[in-house]
Amino acid sequence: VRGLGLGHNALRRPPMVPCAALHATGIDSALHSARLRQAASGPQRVLKSLRPASLSLFSTKSFPTAGRFAQFVKDGPAYTFGLLCTGLATGAALAGWYSQQKEAAETRQKTIETSEASREQLEVQAILAAHAPSSAADKLDVYVQRDELEETLKSFVKLNNPYGYMVVVGPKGAGKSTIVSHVLRELGSGVLIVPIEKPSATVPELKQLVLTAALQPYASSKSRLATSTPLKDGDLAKRLEAAAKAGREEGRGEKWLPTLVFEITSSGDGTLIKNACTVLKALAADQPLCHGVIVLSSSFAVAELTDDRARQHFLRVGAFSRDEASANLDAQFKADVSDEMIATVAAVSRVKERILPLTTLPMYLRRLTQDLSKSTNEADFVARAEAWASKFEAAARTDVEGAGNSVLNIFIRDKTGKERCFTTHDLMRELLNTGAPVTLPRATFNVPSDMFASKIRKSNEAKAAFNVDLVSKTVDFASATHRKAAAELLSLPPPTSSLWSWLFG
Repeated sequence: VRGLGLGHNALRRPPMVPCAALHATGIDSALHSARLRQAASGPQRVLKSLRPASLSLFSTKSFPTAGRFAQFVKDGPAYTFGLLCTGLATGAALAGWYSQQKEAAETRQKTIETSEASREQLEVQAILAAHAPSSAADKLDVYVQRDELEETLKSFVKLNNPYGYMVVVGPKGAGKSTIVSHVLRELGSGVLIVPIEKPSATVPELKQLVLTAALQPYASSKSRLATSTPLKDGDLAKRLEAAAKAGREEGRGEKWLPTLVFEITSSGDGTLIKNACTVLKALAADQPLCHGVIVLSSSFAVAELTDDRARQHFLRVGAFSRDEASANLDAQFKADVSDEMIATVAAVSRVKERILPLTTLPMYLRRLTQDLSKSTNEADFVARAEAWASKFEAAARTDVEGAGNSVLNIFIRDKTGKERCFTTHDLMRELLNTGAPVTLPRATFNVPSDMFASKIRKSNEAKAAFNVDLVSKTVDFASATHRKAAAELLSLPPPTSSLWSWLFG
């Protein structure tokens, strides 16, 4: 009775089970006999007599009724045959899938082997076809020739068997990247300029960036071949060697080599700069397989270079000369101010007279012309130039005042062993006294140039006030405006005794 779920009162009332099912299984006879023996034997014996019938019916939970069980017995062979056919079909499908996967893997392996050869061929072709990109000055047709600097760079790149690599240094905004792009673009193909923005990039990452830059023109179609697997050690050297061989076969010269340029955007990333030196030392100096050039973002970045002066050739790029600055302004006014009634000859002349004594750094001249391009008439053109000049002079005074902060004062022992305090005001006096860059250390400012540079890098005002050349170990004011601001700050004429004692004492 419990197996049927009928409860303790099942003996006193008819069970809630279809009569056909009770009759088919004999449960109705069992219940009738149990009722006759209820008074004598009690409920336990009744349940015991019913247990075999309940177990025989409900031992298989999947078939709770006799009708379904009988149907299963009747259709069992058909079900079994169907399951067998399904299993055979599934097995055949799995076997076919496995065979297809195996064939696909073998095909993929052959494709990879073919892709390796295709990848190498593509990368060599990319290096041969690479050109230096046009600089912004070239695109705007405002580039100004700087003959001496250009000839130095051309001579180095045209060397048949260069030993070492070139480092292009100078203050920020001096036009280093512009000169490199302009000169190398004139030399034709086989020039690969790689801008590096990844902080602390490792040597393998730098090598990968080289081929990524080379394959940039193929990004829409074939670059997958070059990026499917990472570079192995020595792959870049093999590509450069193959490119050099192919270039010679094309008639570019018996000792022609491709040119590799690392353009570093961060001056404080010593790890990146040292790794770039390591790559160019191996590819451009030890073997050599290419011409190597590193363009540093500022003068201070020279302090991060690997100490390998025997292999390093330096190209110093500074501000324009007065004539170069004048030609640059003429070209930029022509490009930016199309209305000749605004940038008249007289107005341009007045602007030059006001601006060029202040600065000739290309970066500042570009900012000036961008501001003047918004002029609406000739008077507005001149007024904007005057406002820009006044703002530049005020910024220079702030720079000089900040550079004289006591935080930048350096304590160091002089030649006599006595401790002296050399302040930046002492250096300003020395620069005003000589009227030219001074070499550090010196008697009146006994501080090494690298130590001074490391100090002033902590102050934005000091960095703007001074231009430190760590190659020649000299320092100067950043502009004539800063020199004038220093003279106003010190108010008195610089003493001459220190200079005379240094020259003749």
